[in-house]
Amino acid sequence: MSVHVLPKACLALLFAVAGCGGGAESAPPVSAPTPPPAAAPAPSAEPPPAAAASAQPAPAETPSPAPAEDAEPSRDAQRSIKYIQTPEGLRVEILGVKFVPKVEAVRTQAGFGVKVVLSATASEARTLLAPKAGPIAFAGSITRAGKSEPETFGDEREGEGEQPLGAGTTVKLAREWPGKLKVHALGNGDVLELDIALWGLGTSASDRRAVKQFLHAKVKVDKWKGSARVEVPPNMKGK
Repeated sequence: MSVHVLPKACLALLFAVAGCGGGAESAPPVSAPTPPPAAAPAPSAEPPPAAAASAQPAPAETPSPAPAEDAEPSRDAQRSIKYIQTPEGLRVEILGVKFVPKVEAVRTQAGFGVKVVLSATASEARTLLAPKAGPIAFAGSITRAGKSEPETFGDEREGEGEQPLGAGTTVKLAREWPGKLKVHALGNGDVLELDIALWGLGTSASDRRAVKQFLHAKVKVDKWKGSARVEVPPNMKGK
């Protein structure tokens, strides 16, 4: 058995050809078959979402409600009040009527009472509601000497009278406290917080409205001497 030794030239070309000295050529690489192109999707009968949304009719706009007309003010609505401090004292203006108030502590056999006088001057004709006790209404509290709990009281209206205020004329309105109220007069050391109101003021009987926050009076009795001052109601200060 004989052994053939390959020449070095053939060894160098071993990795390039299949054999040495005229062997068969290498087959060319075979390309993988290209898959056929995917078929285009059939057109849908439904429009795309954006187109469908645009195809929907726009909702009709709901008309805004017309602004309601100003309702007629309630009979309990507070009148607009203007307070003026003058060297002569407090002045009040309501609905074209100027009020000049005066409050005085008055000594009686039962103790100290209070006299309230209002001078009312109207620029135009006005009317006041005037029940049996007159156009002025009272409410408030008393702190009695030696007692911590205040004693409260309030008016009850009786009647439907009228007090006219003529244009350019001045009318004096007066009332005394306690009058017929079920409360005792002031004694030594007592303090009265008196709320003064008007039963009704207006341009006519149908237009009259109560003036609840009108005036406030503070009355003290010290060493059997009474003092009184009239002022703006506490919750109307700064207005």
